[in-house]
Amino acid sequence: MTRTTPPRLGSPAVSALRNSQSPSVESAHEHLAARRRVGLGAGVSVVFEDRQTVWFRVQELNRYGRGADVRRQLDWYERLMPGDGRVRAAVWLTARGPRADDLRAVVGNGVLVLTSTVGHRVVGAYLTQKVTDRLIGLVGWVEFRFEADDRAALHDPLVGWRLSVEADGQTVLAGEVDEGVLESLSADVG
Repeated sequence: MTRTTPPRLGSPAVSALRNSQSPSVESAHEHLAARRRVGLGAGVSVVFEDRQTVWFRVQELNRYGRGADVRRQLDWYERLMPGDGRVRAAVWLTARGPRADDLRAVVGNGVLVLTSTVGHRVVGAYLTQKVTDRLIGLVGWVEFRFEADDRAALHDPLVGWRLSVEADGQTVLAGEVDEGVLESLSADVG
């Protein structure tokens, strides 16, 4: 017999679906936390995009996307893939309420900069193109282009990196780029 009504929240069918999805959701969180996300103080994080983060976005689009915008969104997500000495990142607000409004203004009007302990500066540029997926908390997309000497420093395990937001010549938010993210970015830029 074919089910004609959707399963109830507590039903065995929903539990089975949840259990079958848990590993992918858990692996997505682990991947982001260990290899792609840099926190910038309380309330802001930056997620560097790669094949796996884009795959998660496509899965969400597949689940919730509708109409003609889907093709445009898929094209956008394809452009987020790293390569040729560049990476792209999503800048997110984790704060809510009035604090989020203040942070959005600071981060949106500031410049994101990756700085190494040996003096390399890779300045991010906000991408002006927009995607229509209305992601809650998204400030914007930033592209970082690494020159050959920047890539060499990124590959060097003895060189540390920091990500910051600069506004009016001052660092207003900053966070250390941990080893897992550095390894991941190093593989991305070649």
